[in-house]
Amino acid sequence: MLFSAEALESEICKLRGLLQMLHEDQPDVLEDVFEFHVGNLISHSSPDHHAHIRTCAHEMLVTVRALPRRVESKGPDFRLMPGAFAATA
Repeated sequence: MLFSAEALESEICKLRGLLQMLHEDQPDVLEDVFEFHVGNLISHSSPDHHAHIRTCAHEMLVTVRALPRRVESKGPDFRLMPGAFAATA
């Protein structure tokens, strides 16, 4: 099944969102997911769209890598009632 031009652009936009999320949360798998999805887009598009896909994908990856990453300084807070014991002490 080949993507239409509209469906292809939609899938490229979805890939951009996925890469942005991975850049923030799981940067170690960013490359693998990127390669998989670009290969999938290419395999489901006509040969005349391949250059466009590769160009957009490369620009997208460069842009996402350049984004600053939000760094959480403290870990998750698993306490159920964090203020309850501080008030009684």
